[in-house]
Amino acid sequence: MAIEVFSPDVAIEYIPEYGKNRESDKPCIVKLRYVPFVKSQEYSRLIAARLGQGAPREKVTEVSQAVQKRQFFDNVVSTSGFFVDGKEITTVEGLWEHAPSELVHEIVTAMESALKLKEGLRVHA
Repeated sequence: MAIEVFSPDVAIEYIPEYGKNRESDKPCIVKLRYVPFVKSQEYSRLIAARLGQGAPREKVTEVSQAVQKRQFFDNVVSTSGFFVDGKEITTVEGLWEHAPSELVHEIVTAMESALKLKEGLRVHA
């Protein structure tokens, strides 16, 4: 069986599993780019460069969260079907600001895993 991945230059419509979203008639869809291993390493190097040797735990957490936010903003293009107080949020900023942590983690995992991304791939009818 061949291995098939995605181009990091193409935005993919991903349907998150969070909250049984995939079972919905009108699911939330997150348009994102695949992050190959080499790009993941760049984010890891960015964390290491900002920390240096013997950084305190609080600093490690702060820097890691900042780099994760950058990765999210670099690779999520838009969203649809995500509502806050009855208003649809379509921007990356709005999704980041309002999404539960479990959803953010699922999105980041999906952008780094071709298998996870395929599971939630939107199939156009």
